[in-house]
Amino acid sequence: MAKKKASKKPAAAKAATKSPAKRKAPKKAASLAPRPISSGKGATPAEIGAAVVAHLNSGAASDAPLWDRYWSSAVESVEGSGSVWSGRKAMQAKCAEFMSQHDILACRATGPFVGATGFAVHLEIDLKPKQGDAMQLKEIAVYTVKNGKVVREEFMYGSC
Repeated sequence: MAKKKASKKPAAAKAATKSPAKRKAPKKAASLAPRPISSGKGATPAEIGAAVVAHLNSGAASDAPLWDRYWSSAVESVEGSGSVWSGRKAMQAKCAEFMSQHDILACRATGPFVGATGFAVHLEIDLKPKQGDAMQLKEIAVYTVKNGKVVREEFMYGSC
């Protein structure tokens, strides 16, 4: 049996003679280009936002038709106080409790201010607590939309 001769090529020369398939490709730098994002299939944030603003400005007594059409059964409702209600039944109970303690005198909604995955609405609500003086509540409501349904609503309060 014949012995193999030891190669006298330097390591750099050996690496240069490897086939392209055996060479490691240089690592790519992270892409700085944006990637697309959306709210998924179904009604868009713009469509839902327009419906919410129209509903709030209509003076309708019930939110149920809007919720039935556009709110997820697993929605999260977050108040500026730091409390969160999980699920539509809990959100509806929160709303019913608020309405039982206040008379809504007027509501003005501006917007929607639409983004890729949701929308925001500016609200000015004139209300009178059952036990107290009339006041104005200002807030921004931010809604996250996924596959045509609101999956999160968050209310941020301003000064009154």
